[in-house]
Amino acid sequence: MTNAEAGGKFFSRQMWIWLALYALFALTFVHFQVYGDALVYFNLLRRFAGEHPDFAFAYQFGSDVWNAPFFAVGRVLSAIFSPEPKIFHVSIEEISITVACQVAFLVTLYLGWKLLRGLRLPASASVLFVTVLGSQLFYYVMFEPAMKHAVDTLYITAAVVLLLRIQTRSFSDRHVVALGALAGVSVNTRYVNAAFFFAIAVAFALTNKRALILAGSVAVLVGGLLFALPALRGISYFEPSYFPRSAIAHLASGGSTGPVASTTNPFNGFDPLIPLKMLFTDHRGMFVWTPLTAFGAVGYALALRREHEAGRRRFLWTLLGASVALLVGHTFWAEWDGAYSYSSRFLTAEFPLVLIGIAELRRRFGRSLYVPLAACIGWSFILMFVHVVGYDGITAGDSATDEIHHFVATPSQFVVKVRKLGTKRWVYIGGLMHGTDPDHVHGP
Repeated sequence: MTNAEAGGKFFSRQMWIWLALYALFALTFVHFQVYGDALVYFNLLRRFAGEHPDFAFAYQFGSDVWNAPFFAVGRVLSAIFSPEPKIFHVSIEEISITVACQVAFLVTLYLGWKLLRGLRLPASASVLFVTVLGSQLFYYVMFEPAMKHAVDTLYITAAVVLLLRIQTRSFSDRHVVALGALAGVSVNTRYVNAAFFFAIAVAFALTNKRALILAGSVAVLVGGLLFALPALRGISYFEPSYFPRSAIAHLASGGSTGPVASTTNPFNGFDPLIPLKMLFTDHRGMFVWTPLTAFGAVGYALALRREHEAGRRRFLWTLLGASVALLVGHTFWAEWDGAYSYSSRFLTAEFPLVLIGIAELRRRFGRSLYVPLAACIGWSFILMFVHVVGYDGITAGDSATDEIHHFVATPSQFVVKVRKLGTKRWVYIGGLMHGTDPDHVHGP
């Protein structure tokens, strides 16, 4: 394995090439507007800043911890230039959230590099970017950067890197404290992440009770304080309309309607098939929409089978348990498909496991591995762009089969749509560089 393949340094020549290509793609297609579920986290930031948006409530808002400094800079720039300047059809505050997502992505890449280096696996820029391109992460940093999935993945990846340090090398209390703090923030980002960190807690209980007590205490403290912040500012918490208080008493009294979860009340029952649906169905199955992740799962199993060093083997088993716990944690969530989402978006944070698996396959099969992975990425990109540009009658219930069917029926139409999307962005950028707004966002 050459030094470049091993990833001798993060900002290698290969990495700069990949980053340049990524930047070109981002300038062409990245979205800046905050909409949909992302308004929940964005409006909460605005409310904390003293604004009064149409609605603002606290719900799984841990991504705001990362976004807040970027949002603050955006507010300063807005105050300097104009209260409501419109660039790329959105405010500077919205652009700041996209910038925050891109920085989170870059830090996640760096942490992924450190993770692979710690496991003595190939850590080249190609391994990192190929894994990203074939996973849900690429879609959510590019087309829905205001959503919480990129930051959620950052938190989980950082926690995994700390876990590797604690289980395989000498460590200090600050590493354990940092892991506990990440757990507290991560659970406030997605409540189901509690399952991920519970599995880690079990591993600590078996091998390092002191780390369990310290990390657990910090997690409860940080998580509790963060959760309480909105209340201190008089901001209400979100109670889903599909989970009214009357349903709580009904469930507590054993009034569930059956073993399969309801489609209108995600907490109304337990569906043991949900993890399988999240992986294998063509509706939103991760292995179907983003098949490179299936390669990653196989590679991870091979890495676990090969590894004999006690510390690294313990780490791999712990991460596997935590990743499975995160998957199984969705068995009470009938809305597992994430509505109009790309692939299984709630499993985006499984990125560290997939990355390790792809790196292990790269170690075993060399560059020939990139041939099937390129095919996987091509498939995922077709679905991704069809998902972005859409077609007549597209709904949140459409599957991968539906989207591929429409693409195969009129492939040229989709190519034209994508080309127009990219061309329009560069015409707009060109106009801005010449001091004009081609779309007249600033007025006549």
